[in-house]
Amino acid sequence: MGNATFNKRFKEIVRDLSDTELGYILGVTADAARKMRNGDIKSLKLEAALRLARKMQVSPWYLAGEPEPTTPLAQGPRGRKGPQKGRKAAHRTAERAQLETAESALLLHDELVVLRKRVQRLEAAVAKLQSRA
Repeated sequence: MGNATFNKRFKEIVRDLSDTELGYILGVTADAARKMRNGDIKSLKLEAALRLARKMQVSPWYLAGEPEPTTPLAQGPRGRKGPQKGRKAAHRTAERAQLETAESALLLHDELVVLRKRVQRLEAAVAKLQSRA
């Protein structure tokens, strides 16, 4: 899936947000949020995309236009009940691990998109050279 899927899902997810609300979530001005919504700005920082996915309660993979990972992420700590403070810390640790996993997956997705474009350009150059021969 490509950038078109991301753009479609981005617009779908943010349609009920004002430019000010969207800007707040993404960490940009309302004007920049409006430009993103309209497609005038085509890039979104990974951190902002992850904040948007979390705030709008959608999977980062859904937002990126990719299928969910086949290996489920940890759902948080399990086991015997301990002090509340310990469970909260463990939950934050698990949440941080999930976020890092999502960030890694999205970074890999971005790298794959770039590599696919490079391969397409190389294939086109090879085809052009072969047609000349």
